[in-house]
Amino acid sequence: MKKTIFFTLLPLGLLYTSCNSTPKIPNDATSTQLIQNGQEALSSSNYKAAEAYYMAVIQRYGMDTSTYIEARYELGHLYLKQKKYEEAYACFSEILSIFENAEIGYLPAAYKKLAQMGLDRIPSNKLSKITE
Repeated sequence: MKKTIFFTLLPLGLLYTSCNSTPKIPNDATSTQLIQNGQEALSSSNYKAAEAYYMAVIQRYGMDTSTYIEARYELGHLYLKQKKYEEAYACFSEILSIFENAEIGYLPAAYKKLAQMGLDRIPSNKLSKITE
């Protein structure tokens, strides 16, 4: 009986481990594809993969400010979901700082509002510790 349970659960454990591993990111993937892959990984609670996709966007396409902001927002959202409030704060604050120094209309304005909403979702007791 114990062997049966072990051999039944072993493949499930391997499947779970393989699903939560860091993905091999194609060299020819566009920033849009990588963001989409990150969002799919996030919705599957594969946080490690989601972070890898978003970081790949920043590394490959981060010289484009709009793309950089989108990837940083997605990272902030990921960190917020994981309750990594300090990391989320850093992402959202950086986005707002970029908007403060940007020409009006140059960047997608939705991310300014989304970043502020992200900051507002950080619990006040955690936020006060981060900003001390």
